[in-house]
Amino acid sequence: MTMLVKRFCAVASAIIVLSLPTAVRGAEKYFNVGLDTFGDPFLLDTTTMGEKDKKFGSVIKIYQIKNNLFMYEYILRPSCSDARIWAVGHRVYNINSGKKITEEKEDREIPNRGDNPGSTALKYYCQAIKARGW
Repeated sequence: MTMLVKRFCAVASAIIVLSLPTAVRGAEKYFNVGLDTFGDPFLLDTTTMGEKDKKFGSVIKIYQIKNNLFMYEYILRPSCSDARIWAVGHRVYNINSGKKITEEKEDREIPNRGDNPGSTALKYYCQAIKARGW
């Protein structure tokens, strides 16, 4: 099984698990950090937070499934000491084939407001690593 298929299975499982009561779930591998305008969740991968991605460095990743056809992987670089977060890249995968469709690098700061998935992911990450001031 390829890493992408394993990751997709994990994301699909996370969506099912997120619908269960907290007492049944236990520790979460994916944390819901927000919804888009269509109600699709953005899921923070809590198992890889801070790990190095060979193309993007130390990052956190947020996943979203759209139309049961595509899985989006948003790659973010957090800075707990500055309370800032940057979008450094994204990838899109075809769910049916498991193949990467696109991968793009970017470098834009995401406004740190409590109402967006990036800010919520930054807060979760900084608290999880027990960063000073969080």
